[in-house]
Amino acid sequence: MKLTLRKFEARDIAELFRWFETERDVLQWAGANMSWPLKRSEMKALIRQHSGTAPAREVWAVNDSEAMVGHFQLGLNRRLRTAGLGRIAIDPALRGQGLGSTLMKHILAQAFSHAWVHRVDLMVYDHNHSAIAAYKRAGFTSEGTRRETTPISDEIWDTHMMSILRPEYEVFDKRT
Repeated sequence: MKLTLRKFEARDIAELFRWFETERDVLQWAGANMSWPLKRSEMKALIRQHSGTAPAREVWAVNDSEAMVGHFQLGLNRRLRTAGLGRIAIDPALRGQGLGSTLMKHILAQAFSHAWVHRVDLMVYDHNHSAIAAYKRAGFTSEGTRRETTPISDEIWDTHMMSILRPEYEVFDKRT
């Protein structure tokens, strides 16, 4: 499957929202800053941030030749020279087919295409083993755990912090 990136648009919202059936799904994907049920207005506000010559956020759709198969966002901080990776999703019908590694190559290429980015970081819930494995395969390093950060129902989830630095990415990218 050949993947391409394009700016996520309002026309993509309905498809993306179909990928999440429960509050738990949304929380795992988006963290606590997205409402349940999902709201188009919140996604449109995020899309608006991906504009101008120096956006604060990039909101991407990942396409194969025919349809959107993935989604991710980058929060950009020029002052800190960081790109915060978040809200990564793969179409549920395509999960478990090895798409994560290919998707991560595209994500990191996009993040480090900004010459000023030195660090890409993310947070992932400790029970999301497939995502953690994909991040490690892409060269991310675990930095620590924020304990009991996110309550849902009768659970409280821990959050792992992970990152990759430009020199690590450049070495890792040459090997893959």
